[in-house]
Amino acid sequence: MGEEKRPNHVIVYVFRLNNALVKQKNRNMCVYNLTSIQADVLMYILNNYQSREVNQLDIQAVFKLTNPTVSGIIDRLEEKEFIKRVRSEKDARYRRLLPLPKGEALYEDLRRSAAEAEANLTKDMTPEEAAEFKRLLKVALQTAEE
Repeated sequence: MGEEKRPNHVIVYVFRLNNALVKQKNRNMCVYNLTSIQADVLMYILNNYQSREVNQLDIQAVFKLTNPTVSGIIDRLEEKEFIKRVRSEKDARYRRLLPLPKGEALYEDLRRSAAEAEANLTKDMTPEEAAEFKRLLKVALQTAEE
């Protein structure tokens, strides 16, 4: 048999990298009964709820997800008792997302897990290469979101 040939396009590498990172994070988060995206949303809430109201629209905008997808993520986080929804003090049409003690207890673990994942991703890069990689990812993301 011949050697497998794969397309050599950057987009293929980006897609494969995304899949590998999500799979790795899902494995790491299963101990907490969280999926990768649930952990990301919980971390976003934990990082922002004290300085401002966080609601579903914020999650949709930040993660570029649809309303039904975000509703499902928030429903699961609420069912698992990581967060709760409370009526917004600023606008009664919205529900503010607040962490429960179970969610707050994960803050350091989630932060550490993210730092370890980033360190693992860039471990074979020099500090200069890692900085350039991050810069180029930002440029590519900005271009893709235009």
